[in-house]
Amino acid sequence: MTKRNVLGRRTKTQVAGAIGPYSLGVVAEGRYVFLAGQVAWDVEGRIVGKQSIGEQYRQVMRNLQAVIEDAGGRMDDICKLVNYVTIPMTKTSPEYRELTEARREFFTGDLPVSTLVQVVSLMDPDALVEVDAIAVLSDQTA
Repeated sequence: MTKRNVLGRRTKTQVAGAIGPYSLGVVAEGRYVFLAGQVAWDVEGRIVGKQSIGEQYRQVMRNLQAVIEDAGGRMDDICKLVNYVTIPMTKTSPEYRELTEARREFFTGDLPVSTLVQVVSLMDPDALVEVDAIAVLSDQTA
């Protein structure tokens, strides 16, 4: 996959910079993979890390990683994340810091774009976060 971050004159002078580990824009070409929302379930369907946004986010990322690898890709092929959280967060809250620290463990290249939305609840009452994603695989990826 060919992927690059969008960072030009207008982005630098007219848009506030990213406040976490994400890109403002990504240009990609290749095959698209749409990853369904994942919560912090283990293989048995039990929530990992009850009451810990950091631990739940790590499990969510492991779940997304398993799906993208089965599709023939890797985490750095992910171009967009949509994060749904059930707890209030701001850019200065400890919960947001936990989430972003966990995210950094899974991405080594250009970061995906990201949206974070607070919701009332998720399908599992113990889930604090759900994430869906869009990835683009290169034509060379089998």
